Amino acid sequence: MPNNFSEPDWKILSRLKPLALDRLCQHILQESGSIITRGQQGRQHDSYLDLYRHIHESDETMSRCFDDFKRSQALVILTNWRLEKLITDEEFAAFSPDTRTIVAMLQKRR
Repeated sequence: MPNNFSEPDWKILSRLKPLALDRLCQHILQESGSIITRGQQGRQHDSYLDLYRHIHESDETMSRCFDDFKRSQALVILTNWRLEKLITDEEFAAFSPDTRTIVAMLQKRR
C-alpha cells in the first residue's frame, strides 16, 4: 500500500499519541483491577491465570497500536487506534477525508 499519509495528518496523529496511549493504559488497568477484584472472592490461581492472559493480550494490543510509530506505518496505527476505540469520532474527524476513507476501508478488512 502506498503511503498516503499527509504531513498535516501525521502532525495530528503525533499530537494524539499521548492521549491514545493513556486511554489504552487506563483500559488495561481497569480490566486488571476487575480481574484482581474477582480473584479476592476465591480461586486465586484462576485469577492469576486470567490476569496473566490479560496482560499478555494487552501487550500485543500495545505493540500493534504504538510500536514502530513512524509515518510509513501511520495508516495501520490509526486503523488500530480506531479498532481499539482509542480516539473519539471528533478526533478522527480532524484527519483528511482521504485518510478517513482509507482507514474506514482497512477497518472493514479486520
